[in-house]
Amino acid sequence: MKIKLLRYKKKINLVLKKCTLGLLIGALFCSQPIPTWASSKAQKEKQEAQKKLEEANQKAKAAESKKNAAQSQVSQLTSDLTALLADIHVLEVDMENKNADIIQATKDYAAAKKEEEKQYSSMKKRIQYMYEKGDTEYLDIFLQVQSMSDLLNKAEYVESIYTYDRNMLDNYQETKEQVAEYKSQLEEDKAEMEVMELEYKGQQDQLETLISTKEKEVSNFDSQLAQAKQDAAAYANTVAKKNEEIRKAKEEEAKKKAAEEAARKKAEEEARKKAATSTKTAKNTSTKDKYTGPAAQKSSGGTAAGRAVADYGLKFIGNPYVYGGTSLTNGADCSGFVQAVYRNFGYSLPRSSTQQRSAGREVSYSEAQPGDIICYAGHVAIYIGDGKIVHASTPSTGIKVGTATYRSILSVRRVV
Repeated sequence: MKIKLLRYKKKINLVLKKCTLGLLIGALFCSQPIPTWASSKAQKEKQEAQKKLEEANQKAKAAESKKNAAQSQVSQLTSDLTALLADIHVLEVDMENKNADIIQATKDYAAAKKEEEKQYSSMKKRIQYMYEKGDTEYLDIFLQVQSMSDLLNKAEYVESIYTYDRNMLDNYQETKEQVAEYKSQLEEDKAEMEVMELEYKGQQDQLETLISTKEKEVSNFDSQLAQAKQDAAAYANTVAKKNEEIRKAKEEEAKKKAAEEAARKKAEEEARKKAATSTKTAKNTSTKDKYTGPAAQKSSGGTAAGRAVADYGLKFIGNPYVYGGTSLTNGADCSGFVQAVYRNFGYSLPRSSTQQRSAGREVSYSEAQPGDIICYAGHVAIYIGDGKIVHASTPSTGIKVGTATYRSILSVRRVV
């Protein structure tokens, strides 16, 4: 038994020795350094893989950037096209309306001129009769008096003749003034049409340039153009609806003012009947609201800062309109005038009327205050309150005061 145990121990010791020897050999091999050639190759492969990964990432970023740029370009293209097409559409409608105004003004002027000639002919006959009779007409009437009652009747008759002559003269004078007014309005309408045609040409040139440039860069340009036309038409319809609301509100205001004016004229007529000398006073009163020079114009309402802008613009009434100009004294176009006025108060506005439509913040026309910029298709003006604007209007009228709703309003911008 002992012999067997001894043999068993020897076997165990032998196995332990072999295991220990194996571990020592394994440790010896593991502690040996990796060959230099193997390390360089691995490092090189690692660097090449890293380089390829970076190149792939850069290509992915470039592709993403190019995709975003293309999407942004298409989006900007659609926006630019829509804005231009909408402006052109609105301007075309305004030009049609202005042409209708010119036709009506021509008819009104022709009718008034015909009435003036008719009244002038009647006046000539009456003057000729009075000249031929001299001062004996009224004397002959009174010489035929037979009683006090007859004298009173003839006195009333003489007064009626005098009143008739006086009214005839007054009517003729009013007709002449009306003819002059119609002629002035006709000339102003034609001048405004010329400016709108100039603005229209400018918008068309911008559109043609944009189309010729972008159709080469955008693959689906035709579909983008079609979409822009649809959006422009929808926008133009919205503008038309808004301006129709403004027109109706203006008509209601005009009716109210007309009623007030009728009441005033009635009072003046009653006063004129009481004394012939009051005729001149009544006429002066009826024209007291007319523009008599730069000093007669002042803005009203709003803030002090806005009124300061509007009143400063009013100082240059009568100065020339020059297309492309920016001088308040030597000449400016519409956007040049607005830009120069605001520059005086430290504000830097874009140069073109289209760009100025993005200045400041948008407000509704019903909230318009002096100093706000009223934007039209291809045109801008400064609001002065009470439905009026000051703007570089046309070459024939220069910088002037006008009615804010004389054209379709696209936007009202508040800068101050």
